Amino acid sequence: MFYNQQGEGMVSKALLYVLIATLLHIALINTGWFDRVTTELGYEMYAEKVDSIPFLPFAMPMNTLINFGYTWAGVAWLSTFSSVNDFWGESFCWYSIIYSLIQLARIVYQTQRTAVLDQWITTTIFCHVALWITSLPCDGIVTKSIRSFNRNGILIVSFLSYFLSIYCEIGFDIALVFHMLVAVRAGYEAHLARGNDRSGAVFRNAFICCLGFVVLKVADLPLRDYWTPNCFSGHFLSKICDVGQIYYAASSDIFSILIKIEPH
Repeated sequence: MFYNQQGEGMVSKALLYVLIATLLHIALINTGWFDRVTTELGYEMYAEKVDSIPFLPFAMPMNTLINFGYTWAGVAWLSTFSSVNDFWGESFCWYSIIYSLIQLARIVYQTQRTAVLDQWITTTIFCHVALWITSLPCDGIVTKSIRSFNRNGILIVSFLSYFLSIYCEIGFDIALVFHMLVAVRAGYEAHLARGNDRSGAVFRNAFICCLGFVVLKVADLPLRDYWTPNCFSGHFLSKICDVGQIYYAASSDIFSILIKIEPH
């Protein structure tokens, strides 16, 4: 997995990079190596009923439809990154768009391999958040540490971290928490280095969404006994938070401040 220097046609290069990386994930998953990884399969693992909205012709309609939010979040800021040929920012947006389809496939098909792909790409997205932030002119403990390593090496380590899930039941959780902590800390350091009140508000919103994503997903089934509108389950609300954290992380408000350009 290699990265490109800034230059002409970066949108297409970023997209090509994301597609190749995703296909590599799919190829490895289809070897069967990850068939014993712990995942949540079956509609019984979700609080939303299969027919929570009877007039819609697909299962768990709210958890299905929310996946298109990832496409919206990616498209919303793609042009901002392409206008300054920011490869890592564009890659982040393209991953969000493709993740929309991956999440949709997981919800609709409920198979082991779509669940594994969903998990694996989740860690990859957080890795790209950190790489994007550390490519900007800001300093801090995490950003300096990341810059001290070759980016291709970081991508490979991130890529291989999912193999923990083969040998440990909570391997994915360990890898994901580590990726999330690094990304959040890198974002905080970027704000401290070059941010202002506006970027601080964006960072807080992203952080709150990140917490909501974790807490509401874990609380999905427990909340079922206390939450009346079944279609608005904890998992569905966690996905709103997930879309929100991507939206705020790529926000032109914080992006323009960090690289000192005018927001669109």
